[in-house]
Formats: sequence, structure tokens, C-alpha cells
Amino acid sequence: MATQLHTEPVFDALKQPLTLIESDERRRGIETYIEAARLPLERAVYDLMSELAHAVDERVGERYRVRLAYHPDGLALEVEEKVQSGGEETQWAAMEGDVEKITIRIPAELKDLATQAAQRAGTSANTWFIKALARALRNIEAQTPPAAPPSWRGERGHTTRPGQRGSRFSGWVGGDDE
Repeated sequence: MATQLHTEPVFDALKQPLTLIESDERRRGIETYIEAARLPLERAVYDLMSELAHAVDERVGERYRVRLAYHPDGLALEVEEKVQSGGEETQWAAMEGDVEKITIRIPAELKDLATQAAQRAGTSANTWFIKALARALRNIEAQTPPAAPPSWRGERGHTTRPGQRGSRFSGWVGGDDE
């Protein structure tokens, strides 16, 4: 996926204060200077954006490849998801073995966001959902549950001891860090 980056807004911003200059001759001189400085300024913007892309790539490099490319029509930020060979997500997304169909109901806005995320990732919504589910399950399994205390207060204040059946437990378990 590539996102085009346009430098024209930088030059428009440089030209905006020119309306404050009353002398037409002086205004034209500054406009000429801005146009003459276009290439060095574009190069400076490119260098700055390259540093930014490199910093982002260092943070997400295990999963994505981020780079800034210069094309004749301007700059482009390219983000590619790295293929995880043999990864659990890839295994599930490949749909090997028995495949079951499931119907879930989700809010329309969430479905739209997931569909957009799938398009950005260059995959189908089905594959995107499978990968997201596999990732969530992997995160849950990776979390080590806290050791249960020897006793705790259950429903109606009764103490449940090891070997006795408890009544009810409610609260949050796990979480999705992504």
C-alpha cells in the first residue's frame, strides 16, 4: 500500500504571506526565489520524511516494511505487511483442513472498519477476520493467569476453600493489546 505525499502545501504556505507585500516587484522577486528553492526544499522534506519512515520501520519492522519512495509525480509512503511464513495466522488464513461456517452479528460501523482494514492489508475481509481472531486467541494463551489465592469471598460473603465449588465469578479476563 502506498500513500502519495504532496509537497505543494509547503509551497502554498510559503506563498500565503506574500499577500502582505504591497510592492508587486518585490512580491514577484520572492515568488521567483520560492520557485528556485523548490528542489532543495523538496529534498529537505524528503530527507525529513525518510527519517520519520525509518523510525516507524524500526518500531514495526517485525511485521511491516515502511519506506519512503521518490517517484516522478512526488513522494510515496509505502507500507507492506511482511509475510509470516509458517505463522499461526497464516496457517488459519490458508483454510487448510476442515472449514466451518459461522455467522456473527456485529455493528455495521465495526464491519465497515474491519472491511477497510482488510483492504489496507490487501486481503479479503474473511482472511482479515481469521487473522484477527487467531491473533486474539494467541494473545489470550500467552497471558499467564494470576495464581488464585488460597481462599476468596464468593457470593453472599461465603468463603470458598480449595476443593469446594464456588458460586460465581465476574470481571474482565485477558485483553487485547493490539
